[in-house]
Amino acid sequence: MPINRRQILAGLSAGAAGSMLVALSRAAVARGTSSAVVPQPPSPQTSLPALSRQLQAVPRRRQFTTLPRLLDHPDLWDDVAFEALRAYRSEERMIGTGTSLSGNWPVEAQNLLNSEIFSFGHPEALLVMALWSEAQLALYDDEAWSRYGLSRLTSSGQSVPPLRQVATGYSRHHQDEQGVYGAAGRSIPALQARGVVFLACHNAVWAHAGRLLALGAVAGNPGQGQLAATLTNHLDPRAIVTPSALGALAELQRAGFSRVF
Repeated sequence: MPINRRQILAGLSAGAAGSMLVALSRAAVARGTSSAVVPQPPSPQTSLPALSRQLQAVPRRRQFTTLPRLLDHPDLWDDVAFEALRAYRSEERMIGTGTSLSGNWPVEAQNLLNSEIFSFGHPEALLVMALWSEAQLALYDDEAWSRYGLSRLTSSGQSVPPLRQVATGYSRHHQDEQGVYGAAGRSIPALQARGVVFLACHNAVWAHAGRLLALGAVAGNPGQGQLAATLTNHLDPRAIVTPSALGALAELQRAGFSRVF
């Protein structure tokens, strides 16, 4: 039963919203997906702290047992969190991308935020980072890395730990090159602490699952859909899973976001 999510957002103040949400919940149960209850879509926010609190409160879908190659229904990804992100109403809404573990995207993300906030005076600036391909490996948790040997999917000499370090005990002066606005602040947790939102790509998850199966690296011989579901369940709980990173970027650009890098 197809239901337009934007219709739900538009009808939140009406009594029909409740019945539509119930219908979506029943549809999810009928398909056997992980989300038997669809959360009420959040209302649009206009400040970065409010958006951050809103996104923190929205549950992510991380209890899948299987997933298809192409996600063809909103209850197969983090659609509610994505809708909240797309509805953000600040003037400064930017997009960055990363595809490799050795890329410059962490530095570029930090430099962009620093200039927006400290140079141009835009404290509400929101940066959305879309990762896919090798870069998305940094969004899987330690259990996934250990259980599936994800290092086999990385380029020679590449390392993930620096991208996952939590910056604690460092200077918060914006002129300190070694502080949280410098070298210590270029990890995913450090950027998230500044309000950066990371998008994960299902197409990349599917590709990772296929490569692991081709390497014979997975015990029990699961199907690609089962392994993709398990990998999705091990993604950063703060990241927003999308059907396609590029598709999500197109949606955000239609909503007024600007792709910077």
